[in-house]
Amino acid sequence: MSNIKALQSQSSVLEGEQAQAWIKVTADVGDKKNATHLKAGSSLVTERATVYKSHKGNTQVSVPFRDQERGASLNVVYGSSGKMVETLEMQLTHDDTTGHAPVWRNGDLTADKVIRAADLPKDLSAEQPQISAFGFSWGKLNDCLSGAGISSWALALIDTACAAACAESACAACVPCITAAGGVGAGTVWFCMGKATS
Repeated sequence: MSNIKALQSQSSVLEGEQAQAWIKVTADVGDKKNATHLKAGSSLVTERATVYKSHKGNTQVSVPFRDQERGASLNVVYGSSGKMVETLEMQLTHDDTTGHAPVWRNGDLTADKVIRAADLPKDLSAEQPQISAFGFSWGKLNDCLSGAGISSWALALIDTACAAACAESACAACVPCITAAGGVGAGTVWFCMGKATS
């Protein structure tokens, strides 16, 4: 819990002109050939983008995709010099019975999961034993995020995109990933991360 509070105190959400400058740069990145893997007709929704600033200097911009599940987004991390250091593209499309959740990190496909609606789990902790070994309960996180209005489809995207980050980084990369994949405010994620580690 102390690690969660320490990380929370080290970042903030940017707004206004400062945020708009980062969003424009990220939209330009997304428009470049092969920067995103969107199908024809889909696009970035820059008016719903969120910009997170780490007190250590990094900036993360999360831009959702039009016509996809909440949480599907292009996320770009910039170093303190303003240079792009990482990209994470998470897509989630589904109908009533099947979902598709591909994830690209730095342009490389790192996950490509087909999700059946009948298999959407309420508690992913049984599938993520490596997370509980770090004192992190995936089930508690899901319960909290679900209570905040995050759909089962978005929870499946979080599972696909963020499970490794949550297990391996002791929350440093986990929080930004969940914030991006869940399409939910950082305050809610911090609250739910606290619940998941208590």
